Amino acid sequence: MSVTTYHYEAIDAQGIQTKGSIRALDEAEAYRKLTASALTPLVLSPMRERAALSFSRVKLTDVANLTRELAVLVEAQIPLDRGLIAIAEHERKPELAAMIRDIATMIESGQTITTAMEKYRSTFGDVYIETMRSAEKSGNLQAVTSHLVEMLEKQVETGSQLRRALAYPVIVLGMVGAALTVIVGFVVPKFAATFASGNRELPLATKIVQAVGASMQGYWWAYLGGLFTVLITLALTWRNPKGRLVLEAALLKIPYVCDVISTMAAARFSRVLGISLASGLDVTEAIEIAGRSTGRPIFVNDCAAISENLRQGERLIDTLQRTRYLPPFAKRMIGAGKDAKELSRCCEIVSRHFDREASNLTKNVNTIIEPIMTIALAGIVLLVALSVFLPMWQMAKIQR
Repeated sequence: MSVTTYHYEAIDAQGIQTKGSIRALDEAEAYRKLTASALTPLVLSPMRERAALSFSRVKLTDVANLTRELAVLVEAQIPLDRGLIAIAEHERKPELAAMIRDIATMIESGQTITTAMEKYRSTFGDVYIETMRSAEKSGNLQAVTSHLVEMLEKQVETGSQLRRALAYPVIVLGMVGAALTVIVGFVVPKFAATFASGNRELPLATKIVQAVGASMQGYWWAYLGGLFTVLITLALTWRNPKGRLVLEAALLKIPYVCDVISTMAAARFSRVLGISLASGLDVTEAIEIAGRSTGRPIFVNDCAAISENLRQGERLIDTLQRTRYLPPFAKRMIGAGKDAKELSRCCEIVSRHFDREASNLTKNVNTIIEPIMTIALAGIVLLVALSVFLPMWQMAKIQR
């Protein structure tokens, strides 16, 4: 028999009305659980399955705030189910409040916090879930939740930096794209038709722009359909584990993108590895957990291979050297650790180093994008300009 989530409205021992959700096999069990918690049910009804879809509206900043409050609960040694219910009661967003109540109810029914959060993996993300799993295995929930708070705050800050950095290029590209569409699609074809009426050979640049303009006018639906198909295909491929592995391998071949991905992954890997080792986990298990916490399939596979080599008796520094995308500094520092305690300290140093590196890389996005954008736009504008001015020069020569 499957477990069902029930929505309830009840009165507590002080006569205060409260509401929330509870998971039980049937309505009778839900009623018994509520009365055992000193609550008198007024309304008890099963929640519709589609309610879970609304949690997609929970933002990264909401998850960061929830994690910060969770870290306070852990530090104060307040039972998680009680603490989360209190957080839910003061939460203004209905979607977030309902999610927190549901997690609290699952914890109250005996499930672990990772299992409870697993239901909302699309909201928390793979990295968050796997990092919480490492906390449960190591028994160091306080350190891990504090790390997650830092990680999420940096993600929010990085996202904000990227949006600010990309705002100007996107606006410029949009305006230039609109202007070029009008010129290529309408102005140049009419101008070329006028020039060709005199039985003169059109310059190559004009022919190219004229062909592009004609195709845009005649097959605009194909352009839009193709763009839509590419975007949908990329989205579906990214959601598929094997497809994501292929896309990530392609991204890691792009110079600057490779640096950003590997640096962020190295920071998360070393941070979680250090926490896991400090909590007493075996190095092979700690490496596997740290690899999963990166959220990068290629790093997950590399870390699984490292753990397997260590089980077969190979030295850590030797097996690290064969990893493809872990930065050399991380390989040297982590491989230098002689025991778990020393390795944990090395991991902490590595994580701080790569946190700074990742921050610097995201801040310098504009310095990479602007030259590329300038060169690309210059080439397009030059082609369009030549398509217009070359025929004019030819006409001027003929008139002379």
